[in-house]
Amino acid sequence: MTNLDAAAEAKLAEIETIAEQVLAAQPENADAHHALGLIRMRQARWRSAAGLLQSARNSEPGRPEFTRNYLHALNGLARFEIDKGAYGEARAALAQALNCRPGDTDFLCRMSFVLSRMGRAHEALAAAQLAILGATELPEPEDKAGLAYLAMGKSGLAVQAFGRAVDKDPGYAAAHVNLGNASLGAGDAETAASHYDRAINLDPANAQAFSNLGLARAAQHRWTDAENALRQAIKSDPKFPEAHFNLSRILLMEGNYEEGWIENEWRWKCHDFPSSWRQFPYPQWQGEPLKGRRVLVWSEQGIGDEIMFANPIPDLLASGAELVLECNDRLAPIFQRSFPDAAVVARSDPPSGLIDGAGIDYQAPMASLCTYLRSSKISFTANRGRYLEPEPTRVAELRTRYQALGPGLNIGICWRSGNPIVGHERSAPLGLWRNILTRAGCNFISLQYGETAGDIEAARIAYGADVYVDGSVDPLTNAEDWFAQVAAMDLVISVDNSTIQVSGAQGIPTFTLLSSAPEWRFGLAGHDHDWHPSIQVFRQSEPGNWDDAFTKLAGAFQIFLGIH
Repeated sequence: MTNLDAAAEAKLAEIETIAEQVLAAQPENADAHHALGLIRMRQARWRSAAGLLQSARNSEPGRPEFTRNYLHALNGLARFEIDKGAYGEARAALAQALNCRPGDTDFLCRMSFVLSRMGRAHEALAAAQLAILGATELPEPEDKAGLAYLAMGKSGLAVQAFGRAVDKDPGYAAAHVNLGNASLGAGDAETAASHYDRAINLDPANAQAFSNLGLARAAQHRWTDAENALRQAIKSDPKFPEAHFNLSRILLMEGNYEEGWIENEWRWKCHDFPSSWRQFPYPQWQGEPLKGRRVLVWSEQGIGDEIMFANPIPDLLASGAELVLECNDRLAPIFQRSFPDAAVVARSDPPSGLIDGAGIDYQAPMASLCTYLRSSKISFTANRGRYLEPEPTRVAELRTRYQALGPGLNIGICWRSGNPIVGHERSAPLGLWRNILTRAGCNFISLQYGETAGDIEAARIAYGADVYVDGSVDPLTNAEDWFAQVAAMDLVISVDNSTIQVSGAQGIPTFTLLSSAPEWRFGLAGHDHDWHPSIQVFRQSEPGNWDDAFTKLAGAFQIFLGIH
């Protein structure tokens, strides 16, 4: 800090003190509210600034500088809340601004954006259309209308709106980015990339365009190009969390675990990340020795991720750590049985009182364990394969039930993914399973969660498939039954869904069918799986075509049956 800067800060501190003293003596003093509000804006304390400037304006509404600075504070507050992903708070700030200045184009556009992010697409479109009426020559209102249409699922109307924005201003990079997003959402990565390239040509420092270009290149399996684009996004904006997080997925897929896990820590700052940070008052573990220290590990993401990320817990316990493990309530009895030296508590809000009294030294989100315990491919060799234990009595009961179906091996099958975005790509309809399900000497048992009757009946009619459905087991409600049923199998054959996490974590032999664009955890190539040694992978050779994968799987299945 220069002497001039230091002098300015000292002067501001002096004014701040005076204003506070004046308000203590004269709580209605408008000038003091205004002066202190300006200082709070300089400190980026936007909520406090807005409150102080609102008080000044309420006291003397006729002074234009009070209104001008009040609106400035509300704008800053809205931007601050948007950056945090706190869209409800941003909406409230923008509503105050529009109440003060109805029809303002900038505030209407920002309100439209916020409402789209909140899922209130029709209100977002209404705000954008008001902005269009007030500023027919500007591109931004059309762009925001396009976002609202996208939120409604009306991609054709969205593309038209973005096109109108570009027509009004060919140099409006944001509309080119959004045209790219619409194309990428429709599965046209090449067209999407061309729009992102156009935005980058217009604005070479456009971090959003580079980040989305990285996603487009990943969709094309151009992994090096994807990595380069994401690194350029971070160069343009080093604090862009989505770019860091997306880069982590590419690095992990490439097997660069050390850097990948570091980049993965940005997940907590991403607006759409499905988990939130647990507000425990303990320092985060950063690789310190844990012998004799007590560490709280808490779950995150979906139940399949939770099962997979439990992989390094045996290593943690072997280091001498005293573990308190907070997990999904359905998994709590399984984790307690599997890690008897740990204290396992079901995740709740507020957290269990047992945690408060446990004398915790460190905390760690479950996936963050990998930063220190799975930092290289060789570190996975510590994985003994089976680390979760089913309830043995229930396993024996189910195994006896399935053996009564007839002689032969019990083969569990799962053919659908429930992923709402890419589930259709990962799913392999039962019509493709003829060479598997017509194999004699096997009891085929459905491990598929959700409604299955129609699929199974169609396969029975088409080629005589006989798939047993155990109505006593519901994976969606009872994890103990789920784990026990999978453990009762001699082999699991499944697409990529949470079933393979259950089978892999129990060391059950598993054949996994992978789409041409699998998740990062399967790597770019190969037939093994770092997380679960019992899994063998069969990959699509091209998008949408399962023929090669099923041909190879059928061969492996024949070998498996011959050995067993």
